[in-house]
Amino acid sequence: MGIIKTIVVGGKDLTEKQEKIRKLFMYLVSGGITTVVNWVCYVVFDKTVKASMPITVFGKEISLKFVINQIVCWIIAVLVAYFLNRITVFRSKGNVARELLSFAGARVISFLVLELGLYSLMIWICVAATGKPIDTPMTTFHIFSKSFDFTYEYLVKLINAVFIIIANYVMSKLMVFKKQDMVDYNSEEEKESSGEEEANA
Repeated sequence: MGIIKTIVVGGKDLTEKQEKIRKLFMYLVSGGITTVVNWVCYVVFDKTVKASMPITVFGKEISLKFVINQIVCWIIAVLVAYFLNRITVFRSKGNVARELLSFAGARVISFLVLELGLYSLMIWICVAATGKPIDTPMTTFHIFSKSFDFTYEYLVKLINAVFIIIANYVMSKLMVFKKQDMVDYNSEEEKESSGEEEANA
């Protein structure tokens, strides 16, 4: 149990190199969890809401269902990602309100550029390359006696997630979590503090 806790939130026994590896590992785990949450939310919404709700924007017809789906999933994923990043990756003690606003702001950028912009471009490329509608099944999975069509749209969603994970890490490190707010077990102050606590105990 101690090893798992050290991997998840770190510890004073880790060297600086080990801590960097731990952070990267936990960021990938957090990103994976966030991606799964985002993707599951997307699929559930897509399967639950049947109406396409087409609207015309600048003379081009788009699906309002798609936009609403992306927004709902984005909000849920941002909340999950923030707390996972704060607790396990950056181990921040900073102000939650400030960090959450900065985190959401960084995610708005990635949402507009990647989840809407790049995603729409990838959808267009996929349709142009395959000549098939985006909701064409690539394969069908059978889960608990129910069939699930894995479409080109879902494949693009997963590929897009890779770009999002990378971009979000960079922005979190540069824009959200301040170095002075992070718990650093390798700093002399932390080691001295830990030593004093052990001595007092």
